[in-house]
Amino acid sequence: MKRLGAIALAISMAAGAVFSTSAHAAAKPTLTIWATGGDADKAVMQVAADLFAKANNVNVKVEAISWGDGYAKVLAAAAAKSGPDVFTGGLSWGISAGNKGALADLRALGVSNTVQPLVAPQIYKALIGYKATKVYAVPFDLTLMMMFYDKTTLAKAGISAAPTTIAEFNAAAAKLKATSGITAPVYNEWGNGDWLGFFSWLYSMGGSLYDSKCQVSINNAKGVAALTQFKKLYTDFGALKPGVADWTLNDNLKKGTYGIGFSGNFQASSFYTYYKDYKTWSAAPVPAAPGSKSTAFIGGRGISIMGYISNSQKSLAAKFIKTLYNADVVKAMNVVGAAQNAIFLSPVSAFADTISSYPADVLATIKSQLKDAQGPPNCNGWEDSQNDVTTALQSYMFGSTDVQTALDKAAAVMKSHL
Repeated sequence: MKRLGAIALAISMAAGAVFSTSAHAAAKPTLTIWATGGDADKAVMQVAADLFAKANNVNVKVEAISWGDGYAKVLAAAAAKSGPDVFTGGLSWGISAGNKGALADLRALGVSNTVQPLVAPQIYKALIGYKATKVYAVPFDLTLMMMFYDKTTLAKAGISAAPTTIAEFNAAAAKLKATSGITAPVYNEWGNGDWLGFFSWLYSMGGSLYDSKCQVSINNAKGVAALTQFKKLYTDFGALKPGVADWTLNDNLKKGTYGIGFSGNFQASSFYTYYKDYKTWSAAPVPAAPGSKSTAFIGGRGISIMGYISNSQKSLAAKFIKTLYNADVVKAMNVVGAAQNAIFLSPVSAFADTISSYPADVLATIKSQLKDAQGPPNCNGWEDSQNDVTTALQSYMFGSTDVQTALDKAAAVMKSHL
């Protein structure tokens, strides 16, 4: 009986082992992606995820995280070694989180070799740390600062064309201010009163936050001129201060209550999602100083792989990221993005032509602006400096601090994080 019992036990164990092995073999690998943004951004990413899952017989799970606490969540996941395999986030998140040891090197995984030749050099560079030997993020999508206006509203003020220089802009804003019915001659929707809104004025005046060697340059003469100009939007031209702005640029441009608005290319998505018959609005590059180029801020998201996952998961994640630079995948993402008011602007400039919701003149502006646009600095510590830099800028714009002192404060913060 003992022998029979032993045989039965052995058979049972063998069967269990076979079942366990079969179940394990049948289990599909699962890739978890955190998409920074909202439900619409999740839906756009889900399209690419579903295409990848079907082609590779894997599961891909997409979860949305917010801009407000997304970076903190990524760092917390890295510390706990639990969370996503892949995440999208701010363009400088990769540099900061990578330097903290949280992320995988995309160069070693072959991702950077695929992506770098496809995207504009200044966009790729913005995600790679100064003098870095490792790549922790590559561009996922872009958000491009542009100047929006309604042709009828400008004509009412006696303005025949969008301003191209800062002097022309100031003259146009003064005319708009003097025109009846226009409550806000100038409106900032993206970067309202903060470092991001300041960025395009600074760079279009030939200035920069750091020089080419990551030495802080925000507080030189060009920085002073740019911040003085940025303040004029609020003190002279009626731009609504942070906390006051009602975030309805598309509504108010159509109503003619705003003259010129500064926002991202996503604003064009809003116009053609909500107002498909609204044909009198247009977009133009941001104004530039004489002798300088129109240099808009490129925001958007980078995409990274967490460092704590297994090598097999890293390889799967790398394979997924590479598919995001395929024209057919981008087209599919744009179809869903158009329906969700979240048009996906690929970092591959040539793919801009796949966005059917944008009219030809807006596409032309986007492609023109992309040529000289700049992403956030790739200098160490910039991600950690941003909030304090904004506080310093606002101490002049909305407080009693003089412009040089405000910029010196910003510079000191930036230097402390280098």
